[in-house]
Amino acid sequence: YVYSQKLCNSEPMDQIKEMKIIGSVDAFMGGFYGIITFLTTPFPFPVVQMARTFLFFYVFTVPFDLLTDKSGLVAHCIIIFILTFGFMGLEFVSIELNNPFGDDANDYDNLGFAYTCMEDIQCAILDVDGHEWTEKLHQRLKNSS
Repeated sequence: YVYSQKLCNSEPMDQIKEMKIIGSVDAFMGGFYGIITFLTTPFPFPVVQMARTFLFFYVFTVPFDLLTDKSGLVAHCIIIFILTFGFMGLEFVSIELNNPFGDDANDYDNLGFAYTCMEDIQCAILDVDGHEWTEKLHQRLKNSS
């Protein structure tokens, strides 16, 4: 069993609980390193540049394709508006998703997620080790910041 259990528990933790905790930590660290990999992997700029070029070329040439269509002017305007709105909206969403961990209002809340994880860890320690060790962790975190 985990060595730190000798320091705080008179009897060792159940192996099933221990394996669940270790599995949760492993899953959390896997997700964390996945996010780090996502942030540090560069996306080739020529791909982005060519995608935008094709997008704008497509959006601005669609009206010429509708010249041979026998629909009315209102139908053409609606089709052009919907296509332009849809494609430009997708482009703006891709721009916003380029860095989801920034400081914008619609970005991922890293600090809130960290607080939630810390609260979950404190609840798990409270369940396993009791109030005394939860308070010790709380004091240690308060003193470190």
